[in-house]
Amino acid sequence: MCGICGYLNLNLQPPPDAGLLGRMSSRLTHRGPDSDGVFRRPGVELAVRRLSIIDLATGDQPLANEAGDVTLVYNGEIYNYRELRKDLIARGHSFHTKSDGEVICHLYEEQGADCLGELNGMFALALWDERRRRLLLARDRAGEKPLFFWQSGQELIFASEIKALLECYRIRRTLNPAAVERLLLYGYIPSPHTGFAEIKKLPAAHRMIVDCDKGSIHSSPYWEMRHYLPRPQKGGSREINETEIGKELHEKLWDAATSRLVSDVPLGVFLSGGVDSSALVAMMSELSPGNVTSFTIAFPQASFNEVTYADQVARHFRTRHHVVTATEGALREALDFLAGFMDEPLGDPALLPTYLISKFARQRVKVALSGEGGDEIFGGYPTYPGYRAAEYLLKIPQALRRGLLLRLARRLPGSTGAVSFSLFVRRFLEHADEEAERRHHIWFGAFPPAVVAGLFSQDWRARHGHTELFEPVENVLRGAAFEENLMRLLYADFHLYLADDLLVKIDRAGMACSLELRTPYLDQRLVEFMTGLPSDLKLRGFKTKYLFKKVLRGRIPSNILARQKRGFSVPTAEWIRGELRPLVEKIFSKDKLKREGILDPDTVHRLLEEHWSRRADHRRGLWALLMFQLWHDRWGTSAG
Repeated sequence: MCGICGYLNLNLQPPPDAGLLGRMSSRLTHRGPDSDGVFRRPGVELAVRRLSIIDLATGDQPLANEAGDVTLVYNGEIYNYRELRKDLIARGHSFHTKSDGEVICHLYEEQGADCLGELNGMFALALWDERRRRLLLARDRAGEKPLFFWQSGQELIFASEIKALLECYRIRRTLNPAAVERLLLYGYIPSPHTGFAEIKKLPAAHRMIVDCDKGSIHSSPYWEMRHYLPRPQKGGSREINETEIGKELHEKLWDAATSRLVSDVPLGVFLSGGVDSSALVAMMSELSPGNVTSFTIAFPQASFNEVTYADQVARHFRTRHHVVTATEGALREALDFLAGFMDEPLGDPALLPTYLISKFARQRVKVALSGEGGDEIFGGYPTYPGYRAAEYLLKIPQALRRGLLLRLARRLPGSTGAVSFSLFVRRFLEHADEEAERRHHIWFGAFPPAVVAGLFSQDWRARHGHTELFEPVENVLRGAAFEENLMRLLYADFHLYLADDLLVKIDRAGMACSLELRTPYLDQRLVEFMTGLPSDLKLRGFKTKYLFKKVLRGRIPSNILARQKRGFSVPTAEWIRGELRPLVEKIFSKDKLKREGILDPDTVHRLLEEHWSRRADHRRGLWALLMFQLWHDRWGTSAG
């Protein structure tokens, strides 16, 4: 695991700032504290910070082929590198290291940019081809590893994190209006945008080829999930043999786990006590009996605490189990650190406990497995049964639905627990008439669209106009054919919520502590297999993760299989009303907001008063708003 950065001038002229690469690399030290390396040619500079996991002795980067005309810096792990290496040696290639990254150089020799299709892993890479005078940038299929870039005229600068790019004094810190507004709807910023107008993300499963001879920069996907979707059937459903499909799923699950246990350093697993993490512990225990180290985070508040279930699983599989408690003081300390560390705003409060458990785990291991991706490919979110319930709800006459039922929903008492039933029901009823994929993201998100529209000042609106909030969803779904609407939701969540929220969360939280986090459920073969199955094997009636849980029966405790999904939750509703209130009042003071000219002070304070007085539960939206404001204050962005 590493951090990478670099500079390219298409005319191969040296950078105007000779010290830029060194400063950029220094900002990425947390991603790779073990070693660093630099490659320089006229007009081309690459740098890497390495967290050594495989081939500790000889795996330092940059890496090159035999001739030295292909040079690579990369961040990630290639899980099928041993098979690739064996085949390449059989075809006459010579290796200088035992690292997984060196296979990329030799594959590129043979296949050029098409070599990306051979890689099963998580990665962000930069490869310089001296002979063709071109640079290849690429990210893995799901987007586990990040890559940001700035391009102006003949210059391209890229890095694993935005903070490294901001070492370039010519990059202006101007806000991206569309990104900011979408943050307050989704709770994250969908690719390719960032909070900075001049900086973009290379989307997941994309490659960028910068050709100096042609003077061109071209980006395109090298893998598309839609190619693996089941084809819509005519005249009835397909014949499905659940037993055979279950056996194949079992094989792919265990293969994915096995490949992610390859490491030359200590390795553990995050255990929440939910189905996904418990399944990881089960697989690891079967593959390496008595040699599993597990980590759990505990909360003092009972409704947020899953430690009882995690302890049960740890005892069942006899893991070496460790628990860290997320006290209010520890969470506040994490917030203070992450407010300065995060260089793109993220409205997911689970970032805080993920950072705390990563920091705790790093004292004992250097790699940990995590369960991200399970809900998107197996069908685990409660909004999926909600989608099915909405189909029945829409059969009720609109007058009754919009009248009596909505009035009842608004009378539901507020909740301070991890799962706010009243908040979900209110949003469910208020937005049931929306298109399926729109209401799904409203249920999931921070503020509903009507609230987002009123959050910004008149001056902001006059300058920036209207943002199409749902354009990212429409772009993701365009060109894909689905059997039915649930497939659309799973597909959109994989490309949006997973890529731009969950994977951002675990990458930044883990890398802040120099901890590598691996996600077996995002194995390429597993993702492609599950994508091709009908949605009835994911959501059977109102039962989530149907096939996945069927495969796990008898392998993990039955009460764990039956548990309601929780995930890492933080008591933000009460926190905003209590311990955080002085901070909230300070950064959202009306005078401050008026000077900045971005947010409408009266709207923000109305939402705060509604939340403080318990007339409404705005925890999701206010947290996203708080994260935006902390980020804006830290990085000195301008409204443009």
